[in-house]
Amino acid sequence: EFKMSNRDWADDDLVEEQGLPPMEIVANDDGTKTVIEYRVNEDGKTVKSTRRVQERVVQERVNHAVAERKKWAKFGAEQNSAPGPNLATTKIGEIVWLKLSQYAAQQKQQEQDALEQEKKAAVKSSQIRCRRCRGLHYTVKCPYKDTLVPLEEITGEGAAEGPAENANEKSGSSSYVPPHMRAGASKLGTDAGRGARDELPTIRISNLSEDTQDDDVRHLCHPFGAISRFFVAKDRNTGQCKGFAFVSFYEKESAEKAIAKLNGYGFDNLILNVEWSNPSK
Repeated sequence: EFKMSNRDWADDDLVEEQGLPPMEIVANDDGTKTVIEYRVNEDGKTVKSTRRVQERVVQERVNHAVAERKKWAKFGAEQNSAPGPNLATTKIGEIVWLKLSQYAAQQKQQEQDALEQEKKAAVKSSQIRCRRCRGLHYTVKCPYKDTLVPLEEITGEGAAEGPAENANEKSGSSSYVPPHMRAGASKLGTDAGRGARDELPTIRISNLSEDTQDDDVRHLCHPFGAISRFFVAKDRNTGQCKGFAFVSFYEKESAEKAIAKLNGYGFDNLILNVEWSNPSK
């Protein structure tokens, strides 16, 4: 029987402190090794621990760089040691296998799909509309450009210069005009309650398309005068226009001008019907 004693510097310090014999590794004839260690248990007694270790050669396929690194020559205290880890100085930890997620490609595809949907939503929100028929195309390519008249032409040059612009000149360069500074607000702005609001000249615009939005109605009626309020009837579930809207002006002349110009006007491929919301007007 051949005895081989490999002592680590840490073991030497432990032996000096506790007076324990060093660890011994005995090579057996059957190819196994017997490791003998001494330690002090919780009761303060010296305990001898004997383990029989058998080494097996296992072939495994590893990365080329890892295989080359294993062939590096050892240096320092391990310069003349055999290849591989030394049990006297090296403790082999648990092998942790890295498993890549099989859903990585699927997750990447989902992220790309979400990005495409965001781009489509951004393009849809900034769609181009025709100034003649409010269709989703350029005004110069409108198929009804020979039959429909642009809204700017029927309003005239003086229609856009309404009370709102005069109020802008008085209030400065700001584009917003407070309600109490608008034309006609001196008489209506001091009144309170629903009864005062009902006295405003209000028109009813019908035969609107389902795609009509609030900004479309505001853009349609703004050239005729200052708008007090407007309401576009929409379906509660779908959010689409029900086909009619109400617009209240500060001045009766502005409402009369809007009825005269917009009644029978082609808007979004439909002919509008504009009248007083209250027949008594």
